[in-house]
Amino acid sequence: VMTDKSKPEANSPSEPAASEVSVVENTVPATQPQAVVVQKSGKGLSVFAILMSLIALAGTGFSLYNGQVLAPQKEGRLAVGVAEIGGQVDRLGDSIQRLQVAQDEVVSRDVLDAKLSEAANNTDVKVREIKQSQKEVSSLVSKLNDDLSKGTNDYTVSEVSQLLKLANHSVNFSKDASAAINALTLADAQLKELADPRYATVRQAINEEIGSLEAVTTVDVESITGRLRALEKAIPSLPLENDTPSLGDVQVDATEGDTSFKAELKNLWVDLVALLKPQRIDQAPKPLLAPEQRYFLDQNIQLQLAKAQLSVLQNRGEEYQASLASAETLIGSYYDGRSQEVSSLLEKLRALKTTRLASDLPNVSKSFDLLQKARGGR
Repeated sequence: VMTDKSKPEANSPSEPAASEVSVVENTVPATQPQAVVVQKSGKGLSVFAILMSLIALAGTGFSLYNGQVLAPQKEGRLAVGVAEIGGQVDRLGDSIQRLQVAQDEVVSRDVLDAKLSEAANNTDVKVREIKQSQKEVSSLVSKLNDDLSKGTNDYTVSEVSQLLKLANHSVNFSKDASAAINALTLADAQLKELADPRYATVRQAINEEIGSLEAVTTVDVESITGRLRALEKAIPSLPLENDTPSLGDVQVDATEGDTSFKAELKNLWVDLVALLKPQRIDQAPKPLLAPEQRYFLDQNIQLQLAKAQLSVLQNRGEEYQASLASAETLIGSYYDGRSQEVSSLLEKLRALKTTRLASDLPNVSKSFDLLQKARGGR
């Protein structure tokens, strides 16, 4: 029996090629097994040859790639590595040079200790100089603060002295207790802010003087002066004591040009009243005053009332009482006391005379004297 693993193609020639393998069947006895011998054909050899060619080609390509691509890359990396090594060598050389320069500059331990000791001494000297300078500056600042504080205190004390002088002037000359209290209050506030124990007695005296001035009874100055001005304006309209009644003092109903008997009787009655006016016989009749004399009389009384107003403003009780008494005397002497106008004015004038002004104010010079002693007589 003949077997062939590779069947011949349909279009192959009828005669076998030189590369083909022929299988020969050996004739053996039927009782023994048959052996089959297989031989490779020419096609298997060609495949093997192709494989070998491909292997050779791959080796050639690898050789070319290795020679054309990998070798230059390796050479480039090698060159870079060499350059880096050269740079490191250069830096190492620079470091060696710096070390040599530093080594040249290195001094011995004794010289270094000497230099350190000298530097420490210089530092101590500078520190002592700085501390001395600080002490001098502190001393100057302290002295400046003392001078400034002393100047401020002197100014405050001088201001207090002026306020105490003003209080004394208000009491002794102006008779103004309110102004004196205000001045003393301001002086006490200044000394309180100063907080100097040397002026404690001065503050005590100031508060005592303020209390004594506040104890003085005050009057309503505005009310009194207003009432006096009203009386002053009413003086020119008061009737005099020896004035004869004029025709206008009697009401006559007759109209102008009325010549009736009734009108004539009324005119006659007016004349009789003027002639039969009763006169006081217990004293000599006062002569009639001329118009210019009446003017000066009114002006004199008004002047006395004006002096009374000024006395109220200046708290001068004696002058106030004297002016009102003089005005009352003149009005009672020359004006008709029986008329309602004169009686009402005299009543108002007497009511004003009952007002007592604080003419005697307490002395407030003690605080000023104590301040001068505390200042050393300045």
